Amino acid sequence: MKKKFINMKSLRTTCFSFFALVALSGMLLQCKITDAVASNCGPQHEEMLDTAVRINTAGSGTVLYSKQHEGKWESYILTNYHVIADQITIREVWDGMKGKKVKRETREPVTAFWFDYVRCSRSVGTRGRIADIVAHDQQRDLALLRLRDTERGVKRIAYMLPKDDYPKLGQTVWAVGAGLGYPPSMTSGEMAFAEQVINGYRYQLATAPIIFGNSGGALFAYSDLRNKYEMIGVPSRVSAAGFQAVTHMGWSIPIETVHTFLKDNFHGFIVGDKYLKPENRKPPSDKKEK
Repeated sequence: MKKKFINMKSLRTTCFSFFALVALSGMLLQCKITDAVASNCGPQHEEMLDTAVRINTAGSGTVLYSKQHEGKWESYILTNYHVIADQITIREVWDGMKGKKVKRETREPVTAFWFDYVRCSRSVGTRGRIADIVAHDQQRDLALLRLRDTERGVKRIAYMLPKDDYPKLGQTVWAVGAGLGYPPSMTSGEMAFAEQVINGYRYQLATAPIIFGNSGGALFAYSDLRNKYEMIGVPSRVSAAGFQAVTHMGWSIPIETVHTFLKDNFHGFIVGDKYLKPENRKPPSDKKEK
């Protein structure tokens, strides 16, 4: 039988009724906002669940970085390209300087939602922050978002597996994301396979169930060496048998692809490289010698 891999965005039609329910419940649950991480909920919450956000109503993201530079906060969220693809438009427009039509890309902002809880269990509302798309790669299926809020940072940041380290087959893993648009949740499973190539890039298989809405979230594993939960991948696809999604066979983008994506787009400081000021995050200009 031919192998099939479903980009989880393709499940949107069948999940429409779920989002209608989520939207309704979201209206009913608008309560007084409290600090989402005020309680000591333990490392699973603090190092995995609290680092997850919902992107708009149709995907997930993971906070990778939040630090102050020259008095302003810079906070970044990683997600899948297909989660924010509808916010990117390329059109042909007339360029008067060049005297011809050129392709121009426009990027609409997205909204990242954090969910607030009491007693580490009861959801009492959401907090949304607007974010801009600062980098994207359709082939790698990755995108980087930067929060517009420069006055407040984000408390919970995901730890990332070192680039040269690898999760082991049979190792327990957790998939974290806003499946079907619900508040982020955790499912557990095991690492199963790590050598599948999709669109020219390596993917890894885990048995932690994922579904539409988990895209752009995170796959975690616990490091006994470093005593913390670490992000080891970005859930992106599920296997399929015919038209049926096999949710316990989920494919994630490995962490070395994330490292390369960030470095290629001048955001390597997120994974430990030297900090670059925003004006320096671009290719060197190709100036011809006179």
